[in-house]
Amino acid sequence: MSQAYFQGKHVLVTGGSSGIGLAVARQLLGKGATVTLLARRTSVLEEAKAALGAPDRTRLLAVDVSNDQAVADAVGPHLAAHPCDMLINNAGVVMPGRFLELEYRHFREMMDINYFGTVHMCRAVLPHLVQRGGGHVLNVSSMAGTIGIYGYTAYAASKFAICGFSEALRGEMWPHKIRVSVCLPPDTDTPQLVFENQFKPAETKAIAGNVKTMTADAVATSILDGMAGGKYEIIPGLEGQVTVAAARMLPGVTRWVCDQSQKKAK
Repeated sequence: MSQAYFQGKHVLVTGGSSGIGLAVARQLLGKGATVTLLARRTSVLEEAKAALGAPDRTRLLAVDVSNDQAVADAVGPHLAAHPCDMLINNAGVVMPGRFLELEYRHFREMMDINYFGTVHMCRAVLPHLVQRGGGHVLNVSSMAGTIGIYGYTAYAASKFAICGFSEALRGEMWPHKIRVSVCLPPDTDTPQLVFENQFKPAETKAIAGNVKTMTADAVATSILDGMAGGKYEIIPGLEGQVTVAAARMLPGVTRWVCDQSQKKAK
């Protein structure tokens, strides 16, 4: 079913030069899709294109998704030349840290890229999909978009925002035959996680360690299978699914478990 859903489709993937975005692009190409990779730097996009090994079905678009005008100026002409069917909003950054120590600029950066980057891309692409009579948008949030834990005051806020945005957007888009999905991955083995781990407080590491880290390929498979299956909410991995369910049904217990892990870290 997944193969048939993506065969012959053109999919825009933000944050497509590495990590989950690159893994998604690789699997899309394997399913017969054409992809446009979006990232800020042309050099890393060229490296990603070479690594994917399908130059005839891989397009590149260098743009800073946090800049609404830059997105409009770049995406509009690209879609005019290469009509698309789907958008996967994967671009994101994270800087963990204690609220009283984290610099204000990090709060702004995570909202600008994680949340507003998603909004800017949807603003640029959705009118195009409406005109074409349908499509699919997948926004990558995080388990931190449902559970706010120690060290993630800035990151969790941006990911919670994506969940709220996606749920409201879903209601507005389905009458236009456009599906909206949101993905809540756990910690994923990517270059970003390696960077993030340098700055995680011990308490954050202790709490996050309760859920197994997934590979980018496993998360990508969950994303594409979920999209093809018509799912709104996609939670990769059984542990992640159980954790999110527990947080929603037993929030007090979830907070207690997190607090106990936090105390042990001290």
